[in-house]
Amino acid sequence: STAMAETLDPEVWTEIMNDAFARLIDAVERFDGTVTQLTGDGLLAIFGAPLAHEDDPERAVLAGLAMQENLLPLRERLAREQGLDFILRVGINTGLVVVGDVGSDRYQELTAMGDTENLASRLEQNARPGTVQISGSTYLRVAPLFDVASLGSIQVKGRQEPVQTYHVLGPKAKPGPRRGIAGLETPMIETGLSA
Repeated sequence: STAMAETLDPEVWTEIMNDAFARLIDAVERFDGTVTQLTGDGLLAIFGAPLAHEDDPERAVLAGLAMQENLLPLRERLAREQGLDFILRVGINTGLVVVGDVGSDRYQELTAMGDTENLASRLEQNARPGTVQISGSTYLRVAPLFDVASLGSIQVKGRQEPVQTYHVLGPKAKPGPRRGIAGLETPMIETGLSA
């Protein structure tokens, strides 16, 4: 985006980003996520605060896929009208964060802080354009629901151990069970009672 912003009038760039943000925020809010920060050319969204759901990792992945889909009409228009290749990268990580107002007495914003958010940002930076990249911790929570391609382990700045990553291809045609232990089945036993 830096190269695009450099070649465009600031007013034109602002119009493009406002259009993009509207599409991205719509995708986040559709799955009950909360946008906590807009950067010059990106955003940070959290799922699970202030409203928590049992399936927040799934909602985050669905929002990431919806972001890519929502942006397609804008991408096509910019390519057609201005010859620009406007492509989004999404990084998703699941874990513990502290969510709250951060700042000073004069300025505060709601944000998520912690290693989980930092890794999500690194995944976004590492993702191929046009993709949704998730961490191993997110994969463990959504594996029965989405088709993914393993990207192997990557070394992430600021972390000693490599991080397992996956590219989300889309929802599975036949999702697996959301609960239980993979490979473990218990037969149902019918009992009768008479009085």
